[in-house]
Amino acid sequence: MKLAIDASEGLDPGSGLGSGTAKDKSEEFLSQIIQRLNDLFAGDGLTDDDVVNYAQTISDKVRENDRVMTQIANNTREQAMLGDFQKAVEDAILDSNEAHQKQMMRLLTMPEKGSLFANIIYEMLNAKGQ
Repeated sequence: MKLAIDASEGLDPGSGLGSGTAKDKSEEFLSQIIQRLNDLFAGDGLTDDDVVNYAQTISDKVRENDRVMTQIANNTREQAMLGDFQKAVEDAILDSNEAHQKQMMRLLTMPEKGSLFANIIYEMLNAKGQ
């Protein structure tokens, strides 16, 4: 395929002027979540990615609890909050911290593992199609 040099072979004019659609619902949901997280952690010097990644980590940890997920699926928010949910969130926060501490200590005290981890991070950042 060649790049068109002649202006007559350029791009066709756009159509559908004024046919913009509302924001994608998942994008709007994420924006609301980020705003709420930023309000929660205001002044802590955290980036949007910091707060979203932390919330995702805790969410994933809670998702591992089948009992809580059943309670969420079968009850209203208010009912789920009265069940095991709040304790599961607290446990997830503690478990997440412990897991991160173990990983951090391993990577900082074992240079060969730190180097391997750095290579994995490089590959993730340099992945094509991202």
